[in-house]
Amino acid sequence: MQYFRNSIALILCPLLLVAYAAPLLVPRGLLGTTWIEASISSDVFLNKPEDNEAFSTTLTGVKLGQRLTPRGKYNAGLYLLSGTYKGHPEGSLVLKVMKSTNKAALGEVKALHQVGDLVASGMLRDILVARNPVPVIIMLKKSGDVLSTTKAYQDANVAIRERMRAESNTIKCERVASLAVTRHILHLDNHEANGLVTLSGNTVTSVELIDYGTPDTYLVSKDTKKADVLDFCLKRLKSKAQSA
Repeated sequence: MQYFRNSIALILCPLLLVAYAAPLLVPRGLLGTTWIEASISSDVFLNKPEDNEAFSTTLTGVKLGQRLTPRGKYNAGLYLLSGTYKGHPEGSLVLKVMKSTNKAALGEVKALHQVGDLVASGMLRDILVARNPVPVIIMLKKSGDVLSTTKAYQDANVAIRERMRAESNTIKCERVASLAVTRHILHLDNHEANGLVTLSGNTVTSVELIDYGTPDTYLVSKDTKKADVLDFCLKRLKSKAQSA
């Protein structure tokens, strides 16, 4: 009898160890996932000395053009650049005026660099913006329009509008997933105005993502799977639409 008790104990002990240890082996991510690692404003993302130097230089040769947006919650306005800048033709760059040089601003600079949209960042002295130098980010201007502002959408009936929104969301999430697995940046601020669409008739053919600021931009793990991101993005958009 003692032999059987010892044998059972030898079998059960490793199983109990595995049962208790297994949860510790599963990485704990953000937003209910195992692959979203950190906000772009965190020290996990801003992990190099140069990350904190994004606004350390004064930019020159910058000419502001048309103002695109007024002062907002997270920035002090966007401008189209006039003339050429660093080899980029007129009309191809956007300047974003930041409210501070805090970690949120630093994280946005690094995120834009990581996805390939950053052109420059630093301090700008321009009386049209402010009396004192202000932190700015210069980035590539994306093509396209907000879906609901297009004539094709406005002229469409309810069924076609619904189909166009579904097309936009699918292509948008495909882009989000692609960037997550190739650049390890997750863009989750996916309301309508942050996805610029290109149309063929009343069919959405492409979507460009804009605005990589906090609080909805994240670092993801290098082993993130595209299918997981796509599913997560589509479910998140559906949930937001249902709660609107």
